[in-house]
Amino acid sequence: MSSPACASNTVSHVPHGVRNYSGLSIGLTYALAFATYGVLIPFIALIFKAHGLSDAETSVALSATGLAALVAPLSFAHVADRKLPFRLLMPALLVGGAGAFYLLNFSTTPFSAFITTFAIYFFLIPALTLLDSFTMDFIIRSNSGKRARKFEHYRIWGSIGFMVPSLLLLIFFGGNQVRPKHLISMGIIVSLAAAACAILLPHNEPTQAKHELPSRTALAHAIRPPLRGLFLANIIAGLGLSIFYVLYPRFLQEVGCSTVEVGLIINLGVAWEVALMPFAATLIRLFGLERVVLLGLLTIPVRLLITCLWPTITVAIVTQVLHAPLVIGLFVAIPIYLQTHADSTFRHSLQSLNVSLVQGFARFIGPGLGAFIVSTSPGDELQGILRALLATAVLGGCAAIIFATSSRKDSRHQLSRGTSDGLQTKS
Repeated sequence: MSSPACASNTVSHVPHGVRNYSGLSIGLTYALAFATYGVLIPFIALIFKAHGLSDAETSVALSATGLAALVAPLSFAHVADRKLPFRLLMPALLVGGAGAFYLLNFSTTPFSAFITTFAIYFFLIPALTLLDSFTMDFIIRSNSGKRARKFEHYRIWGSIGFMVPSLLLLIFFGGNQVRPKHLISMGIIVSLAAAACAILLPHNEPTQAKHELPSRTALAHAIRPPLRGLFLANIIAGLGLSIFYVLYPRFLQEVGCSTVEVGLIINLGVAWEVALMPFAATLIRLFGLERVVLLGLLTIPVRLLITCLWPTITVAIVTQVLHAPLVIGLFVAIPIYLQTHADSTFRHSLQSLNVSLVQGFARFIGPGLGAFIVSTSPGDELQGILRALLATAVLGGCAAIIFATSSRKDSRHQLSRGTSDGLQTKS
């Protein structure tokens, strides 16, 4: 998760008045940019299902997410680190995402669905990745005193924005049937709105070009302790989650949920995330980044084992509470930790390397694995989906074991026990 606010090797101070205006623009951009994911994650599989694709074909089409994540983040991170101010790069990515959303209207075959999925995530994955590290770099440059905002204070607006599409569907459609064209139009609108807001982001200048590529430096850090175990565990967990994100909306459909209800149940988990997000810094300070990450990994096997044992709507609703520690552990604590292990010459590239490995490798392989499990499982569609979700539980458990073991071996390089306030002093 990477972006270009790391202007030069010298951290420049952001005046207080400018900081307030800039913080507002960052929060709004988070809300609108994550609203695009609020359309994609709950509903893209349902759009393909409405277009006539089977669950296996949908899983294969969504593996294009991983291919996009392998190609796009590091490429755009290099642009962010070396070439182009973020306030120009971010709107361009979001406008591209809006155009790719439009292609969903024509995605009626497995091949066209694969190409469209690749196009959408080619623009949106680097946009959200770069927004994270742009924000953390802005925090570094603007911090002064205890009242300075922390990363989670901005990131929470992304969680709120994610819920907006489902709430709008409830307001405007209620129990009526939602058609694919409604979802696609919503994706286009929020993408363009996010692009317009991103133009107002604070200005920055990329770092002066150096001989060594920032992605090469990031990779060198990733394969050494203490990041090595973190990256490996995150990849394994991402492999399981890539199966989960594709098939969980279909699981909810199979147990009797309508399209609107699917969105509401998934966003119940996001509501828990919003409730816990303000306490993220406190959790990290009390337990340390290492334990918060481990807790996030452990929620995967716990949640999915419960779901597979009791596949009902009630259980789906109750287990949404486990979404909050998952997000805090994997999508807040890990980016903060990575940011503290990079200087301004490769911050964006280190965050993007994490995304490329996790969302790239894992989400390219994971949906195909899920499709294989579903298509080869005996019984009805629900049984095949449950077996795939059980595979997610196993992979999540393995990731937790790998992370806990590697952390013990690399005790000399233990994860920082500082809060996200550590970002305030990192130059």
